[in-house]
Amino acid sequence: MVLGILKLVLPSLLVVLATWLIIRAFLRKESSTVQGLLVRDTENRRIELLQSTTKSILPLRLQAYERMTLFCSRIEMSQLVMNTNASTDMSAELYKSSLLAQVEEEYQHNITQQVYMTDDLWNIIMLAKKEVTQVCEKVFQDLRAEMAVNTDATPSAQDYLEALVTYIRTHPQIGYLHALSAIKKEAGVLF
Repeated sequence: MVLGILKLVLPSLLVVLATWLIIRAFLRKESSTVQGLLVRDTENRRIELLQSTTKSILPLRLQAYERMTLFCSRIEMSQLVMNTNASTDMSAELYKSSLLAQVEEEYQHNITQQVYMTDDLWNIIMLAKKEVTQVCEKVFQDLRAEMAVNTDATPSAQDYLEALVTYIRTHPQIGYLHALSAIKKEAGVLF
């Protein structure tokens, strides 16, 4: 009787065991296939998002490079002087303040462009801005000291302008040239 039961139960158990092994192997294979599809789908979505972002960001980056190129050309001393009017009765201090205000206004207008460029490039542009402000200050301080010794008069905007021209002739402004070169180099990487 036990042998008869075993004859009936043993084949059933073998069928159940074989079915379980086959189903388990199938589910593992399907699980790894689904996992692979999910990973591939996630990677494809990431690539699509990156391409979409690149398409929308590229024009903004190019515009930022253009605007900072314009900024650098505007803070070049001869351009800055041409864009800042000096009246005949204006003092050197007021004219210097006008020049520095012009630089600061240009800077404030373009400050958000740093989002679209590397920190290194932004720092180079800031060094160019700093060079301009330092030149304006130095020339003013030197002129004021020279006039105090020689005539004890207050320097005029014309005196300051002449001192600036003389200084720039002997000490060429190079900060904006480095900035322009760095902008071109970084923008060139995009192509």
